[in-house]
Amino acid sequence: MRLDVPSDARSVLIFGGAFDPPHRAHIALPQMVAERIGADWVLYIPAAAPPLKDGPAASGEDRIAMLNAALGPEARASVTNLELARGGQSYTVDTLADLRDRLPGVTLRLLIGADQARQFHKWREARRVIALAEPVVMLRPPHDDRAAILAEMAPHLTGEELAAWESRFVETPVMEASSTEVREILRQQGSEAERLAELLPAGVLALIREGALYPRPTA
Repeated sequence: MRLDVPSDARSVLIFGGAFDPPHRAHIALPQMVAERIGADWVLYIPAAAPPLKDGPAASGEDRIAMLNAALGPEARASVTNLELARGGQSYTVDTLADLRDRLPGVTLRLLIGADQARQFHKWREARRVIALAEPVVMLRPPHDDRAAILAEMAPHLTGEELAAWESRFVETPVMEASSTEVREILRQQGSEAERLAELLPAGVLALIREGALYPRPTA
């Protein structure tokens, strides 16, 4: 298991997902949030088998390679294979408990989207997740109505919990990029499609082309 977090990092922003493949928003937005909240480091955690999503199309090794290519050596960020090494379904509470043991004295924050905040009450041991790593919620269109999000969450929370969530939102800019769109372009047009250069970091696109990672279906 690889966990490359510098010894001087006192606050780490954790960002998990399939990263299938990682696109420009996956890289830019966590860096913006980390700067906003004063986090020293961003830790990317590719999921082995996300409980609420279909399995990734690319292998774990390929997704790690793509993330490393996207980040580059100058980023204050790294990628861990913690969930991939563990295998099976990836529950955030298990991952955070493991990280808490491995990073004593480090403040952990968990970066999620507003759509995930809406469903947070469905997460396994949701309150323990918060105790291990307080969430930071990205607000961006179309999920940018703070009041509406909190109203949707309210039936599942105490008044004190709802007040705590009000302070966890961070506004982020719109970045038109999604892994679903990238995979669809690759399926329909192949890896030479011009739009891919706008959605993907150059290193990620190069790895996709070199390894034929998302081949077009045969007729």
